[in-house]
Amino acid sequence: MWSSILGIYEFNVLLSKYSEVGGWNDPDMLEVGNGNLTFEENKSHFSLWCMMAAPLILGNDIRKFILEDGSVDTENPTYKILTNKDVIAVDQDALGIQCRRFKTNGAEDILVKPLVNDEFAVCLFNKANSETEMNFSVSEIIRNSFVETSESQEYLLKDLWSGEEFTASDRFGAKVPGHGVRLFKVRVK
Repeated sequence: MWSSILGIYEFNVLLSKYSEVGGWNDPDMLEVGNGNLTFEENKSHFSLWCMMAAPLILGNDIRKFILEDGSVDTENPTYKILTNKDVIAVDQDALGIQCRRFKTNGAEDILVKPLVNDEFAVCLFNKANSETEMNFSVSEIIRNSFVETSESQEYLLKDLWSGEEFTASDRFGAKVPGHGVRLFKVRVK
């Protein structure tokens, strides 16, 4: 299943010029929680579809989120992924712009997606099997991509999976698990 998701991603990430408000590229329904995907692969799958401004059509059995007493199992790992409001907000951002692949070396991709309020999302995607250290320069993204954010001395970054916020002057690095992502929202501080 992971190879199928990766293949769909590799095709759809190249279609950004065909995506706009009212006309979305559709990489297919989400398989988060299905098959033999790891937790990191499920997070990656959801993050990548959100970066590509894809329609978020669930393909999993939502009955697995319901406990015997009829309440929602908010500790279910799949439920936690599919209900991450910060990541969903990237997908449903009012600008309606699909991400573009800013850099790649084949095994590691850096994706950039403009957001409203002069913010943007950066997704570090590690396609390799083992953890790696990835980094990016915020000012390089601003100067050499399609975001319309002004350069600054300091930027506020938010890790959209952990919720952690921190500042960076420019270059930022993070460990990215194998088949995993790190997803950040960036804005001028």
